Amino acid sequence: MGLLSPKGTPAKHRLAEYAKRFDSVEINSSYYATPKKETTAKWVRETPPGFLFDIKLHRAFSQSPEKTAKDGKLLDYLLNGVAPLIRANRLGAFLLVLDPRFGPERHQLQELDALAKALQPHRLAVELRDAAWVRGKQKEATLAYFRERGLTWVIVDMPRIPGAKLMPPIYEVTQPRLAYLRLHGRNKKYLEANSAAERHLYAYDPRELKQLSVQICRLAAKADQVRVVANNHANDFAPKTAIALKRILSQDP
Repeated sequence: MGLLSPKGTPAKHRLAEYAKRFDSVEINSSYYATPKKETTAKWVRETPPGFLFDIKLHRAFSQSPEKTAKDGKLLDYLLNGVAPLIRANRLGAFLLVLDPRFGPERHQLQELDALAKALQPHRLAVELRDAAWVRGKQKEATLAYFRERGLTWVIVDMPRIPGAKLMPPIYEVTQPRLAYLRLHGRNKKYLEANSAAERHLYAYDPRELKQLSVQICRLAAKADQVRVVANNHANDFAPKTAIALKRILSQDP
């Protein structure tokens, strides 16, 4: 037996098997190619009512959010592609993961305004990667911007490496409808890795998972929904993390 589906399950049936265990999924392939409406319509058919899809925005938005949003072509293609999800009330949120070079020294958060406005009324969750956004007085200004725009602050669990610009975990709820936590793993060799798989080569231990479950429960007390995504995808660590967390949370009072 596989972790999320019986061993030998054809690829075309894996989403349906996954949906038997979880109630949402984060689509990562959309970072490289915006899904077509034929594809998203198929997703709707393969999953039960209430199952949600969070769509990671194309890398063009990550690299130039304002320019890409104002151009409009990719936005139109995106909204057309996810129309079946919207019609079926299956779109959870759009996820924008910004380039690590998008920091306060060279950029302003207002560069996200055009994109946030264009995607309304749909939810937009934003992951910043430069820790400078939450240092000193900048932290309150950053969180205030998210609250004023109704954006969901993406909490990241990443390695804590002295001197690195990696974002620390900031457990804040800036949009009461949705809190979003992404678990990237705590690989101390993250900065030395040669690939995404190597960067996310990390298995959370039981103590760490319990600590995370406490934080998740605190988020749940402040937000209508809490999305938790295991992104430590090397060596099946992600599904193992998700299954273990679900088990712990089901046992918590």
